[in-house]
Amino acid sequence: MAALIVGGDRVDSFRDYLAGQGYQPVRHWSGRKPGECHRSIPVDTRVVVVMVDQINHGLARKIRRVADAMDVPVVFSKRSVGQLSGALAGLA
Repeated sequence: MAALIVGGDRVDSFRDYLAGQGYQPVRHWSGRKPGECHRSIPVDTRVVVVMVDQINHGLARKIRRVADAMDVPVVFSKRSVGQLSGALAGLA
């Protein structure tokens, strides 16, 4: 099960938490590069974590639209591992 984190600069704690939950590999897109709006979500992705306070609205909408088309759940989180764990618990 792979995970994708979109947004944020320092995501090591989120990466470690997701790895502890069984998500491997955990990929990260910073959301700052203009070309990232044109990237496609990897096929093996099982959850997308969007860091809402670190990403622009256009990229967030695109990620949500593409993930919905792939039937991949999207979790929106601020810079808090506790909030991320609560959002992931809501998926189970």
